[in-house]
Amino acid sequence: MPLQIGSRELDEGIILLELKGSVDAAVQNEILDAFNDAIRRAEKGLIISLDGVDFMDSSGIGALMRAWGEAENNGLKFAVVLRQPRLRKLLDTLGLLDTIPNFLTIGDAITEWKTQEEREKWEVQPLTPQMKASEKELPTTIELPTVTRWRMELQLACEPELIAVARLACATFASQFGFSLDELEDIKLAVSEACTNVIQHAYEDRTGQQFTIRCWTEENSLVIEVRDRGRGLQGEVQSHFGMKIIQAVMDFVEFQSEEGKGTIVRMMKKRRI
Repeated sequence: MPLQIGSRELDEGIILLELKGSVDAAVQNEILDAFNDAIRRAEKGLIISLDGVDFMDSSGIGALMRAWGEAENNGLKFAVVLRQPRLRKLLDTLGLLDTIPNFLTIGDAITEWKTQEEREKWEVQPLTPQMKASEKELPTTIELPTVTRWRMELQLACEPELIAVARLACATFASQFGFSLDELEDIKLAVSEACTNVIQHAYEDRTGQQFTIRCWTEENSLVIEVRDRGRGLQGEVQSHFGMKIIQAVMDFVEFQSEEGKGTIVRMMKKRRI
């Protein structure tokens, strides 16, 4: 679903942004512009509702984090409203559910702010957000298949608008292998993150560049490989939000990168029987 951003002013100088649709690298600049405009207009606080978001990857999370920082720099309160279990699971995976201010409803956020204001009249309580990190230990290598049953290969231009094409193609392929709806959502999220890494980091100038996606099945598993011929990525990329998400939703992940020769992200998802 194409991104839609609604904006309205609530009582007492609070701006509410309501996001609907898919949030990935293709719309990151649009979202940041909307966030920055809302921060300029807000007098007291900014609330961002994600109830209408049907897909979000680390690009959207990064935009939320930037908006949170900008709001605090401008002396504004900040809150995210989300009830969807998958989005809450995503933030929890990154250690952000207990860090970024989030509520189940708009009313909950406003009530909490009013309670804080009353409390601050009588006492000062320093609030220092603490980042919580949790990573699963994953094998560093996976065996390449010697016999494949199904196989798909795509070559795509390095354009943000094609990330949605990639994730839908891989999910469609996986659906023929009998993965559940939840497993398909995990696969879409992992593919989106791997493709975003290519588009944002692989090439200094991505004009005219391409990357390859390969999918194949082996026994009871799906293997997805995202490969580019770019400049190669530094090792610390594996600690970024995107790589943490891939590691959390896939069963095995292998990351290979060599300077000047490109990067391969190979992921395996086991079908639960």
